[in-house]
Amino acid sequence: MRFDCQTVIALGLLAAAMKHDTQHQHSTTTVHAFSLSSLPTSAVQSSNYIASRRTHTRLFDGLDEKIWDRTADYVDAIVEEKTAGLAEYDDEENRTARRRKRDIFKQALRDLASLSLVDYKWRSAVFKKNEADRMEEEMLARMMGEDVSYARPMDADSSRRGPLGNAEKSAVQWLTSVIEEEGKRARRIAESDGELIRPKDLSATDEAGPLSELERRAIQFLNEVSDSEVKRVQSGTIRPKDMAKRGPLGEAEARAVLALSKVVESEKFRMDQSRRRGGEAVRPIDVPGPLGEFERYVGDIIRSEKQRVKDREKNEGKLVRPKDASVVSGLGNVERRAVEDWEQLSKEEKERFSSFKRFLAERRPMEMDENSPLGVTEAFAVGLLRGPKLLGKVVGRVKELLNSEELEGDDRDIVQKSLPESKSDLEEDGPRP
Repeated sequence: MRFDCQTVIALGLLAAAMKHDTQHQHSTTTVHAFSLSSLPTSAVQSSNYIASRRTHTRLFDGLDEKIWDRTADYVDAIVEEKTAGLAEYDDEENRTARRRKRDIFKQALRDLASLSLVDYKWRSAVFKKNEADRMEEEMLARMMGEDVSYARPMDADSSRRGPLGNAEKSAVQWLTSVIEEEGKRARRIAESDGELIRPKDLSATDEAGPLSELERRAIQFLNEVSDSEVKRVQSGTIRPKDMAKRGPLGEAEARAVLALSKVVESEKFRMDQSRRRGGEAVRPIDVPGPLGEFERYVGDIIRSEKQRVKDREKNEGKLVRPKDASVVSGLGNVERRAVEDWEQLSKEEKERFSSFKRFLAERRPMEMDENSPLGVTEAFAVGLLRGPKLLGKVVGRVKELLNSEELEGDDRDIVQKSLPESKSDLEEDGPRP
């Protein structure tokens, strides 16, 4: 039943009108009674008159209150009935709206999954075709005893592949696994009733991939943190590391506290040694501890740099790099590793550039299919660009011939010996004038 505001307003006006009529009747009756009665002539009559008036007033007041209370109860009952009907109707409408929104979400999710599945099939087909073509080219090149031309660093041979190629190969393998996993998840969503399937839901199947493992580990980590914190609060333990069974936060705090404890113990021991020596300063390097190891590392670098300056003076002012210093330090080791990686990367890129030129030469449109639109366009462009160069060569050759002179003596004999096939022609023609 729909809540009708006009009905409630009408009932309220009806109650007000009934109250007004009751008050009007009360006032009219009182006026008539007062007009019909005569003025009291004695004190006894006056007291009787006043008592009758009070009784009459209480009678009408009680009647007015009863009528108004009954009307108010009636209105309240109607309002409560309509409100209850409205609440039921609103609940039904809310349930219908929620059901409609859920259906819309499921349908949208199913449509997106279908589009993702189509995209996955297309990408998978392209990747498989490219991989098949690549394997075919490698097989043909091995049969012919030639090196395989390639453009991407990851396509290089394992003996020639460097850091860049290994990094690209690992990244491509990871992305391929992710694409395969997402394609399988999209297929399951499209085949279902639009239910949301998270990557971690594939963990129990053979369709799980990197995202599934990543989400599973993240959820496991958060659950461990939550469980350990709940137990810590219930047990009243203040610090996470003091728990009998530590969680991730407890382990992290324990490792941090252990490192700080080593620093504090080494510093206390250093101060104790300083007091025993009569206030003589004791350096951190003289006692075991993390600060001593750090000071030793920095000291090696400083000594190596000082020695490098001396080596430069002995080398007639030529620059001596840290890796070439006579005293080895951490800075020299870092530079040495960086130089080795850079040389390996440079070698890899040089080989890839050489292979890339062969790769482009083998796949030029005018070489693969000269009758295709791209082949005709490339042939025309190449001929147009080579025309001026060829014309310049012809002009240069003509100028060279015009500036030439007749050979005499030994030069003529040398030319005749180098051109035996034209010797008879020269003898028949005789000397030129």
